[in-house]
Amino acid sequence: MPRLTTTVLVLLLASGARAEEPQLVVRQLVGISFSASDSGIGLGAQLGVRLSSLLLRVTFDVGGGTGPRGYFAGTVRGDWLHPITEDAALVAGIGIGGLGYGFIFDDPAADVAVLTPGVGVLFGRDRWFGRVAAGLTGFVPLGPVSHERDRAGQAISPPHVMATLVLSL
Repeated sequence: MPRLTTTVLVLLLASGARAEEPQLVVRQLVGISFSASDSGIGLGAQLGVRLSSLLLRVTFDVGGGTGPRGYFAGTVRGDWLHPITEDAALVAGIGIGGLGYGFIFDDPAADVAVLTPGVGVLFGRDRWFGRVAAGLTGFVPLGPVSHERDRAGQAISPPHVMATLVLSL
């Protein structure tokens, strides 16, 4: 009988704690991003939705110029948000996508599937508009990485890490 009483008490306390949690928070994310990577400067766009502590988004990034280190990337990401202050949250997550790199408007160029682990901070987490996110994202190739050379002998190379600043519209 004491086990049953303890179990019932634990269940009542757990259900009482759920009743005090905030309701589901839904926020859109439509943003433009500015990035700096080991391949150069870039621009991007992000589209997503925040469901309480989850942020689901699609990202597109282009950068590095037209040289041997140019890139374009498209990923689908899932991130977890953890409040660190009233107005800011830690963002940590992972994505998967494709990365084209090299002379992206000419040859040689190559494609590789990538995992994109990332961490950052979201400022203005509960605002509808005017949020800012700053973070670091890695590119982990899921296949062989090509280092072809052009006629001048320049080898193509993908980016490895990217710092991003996202302004949400």
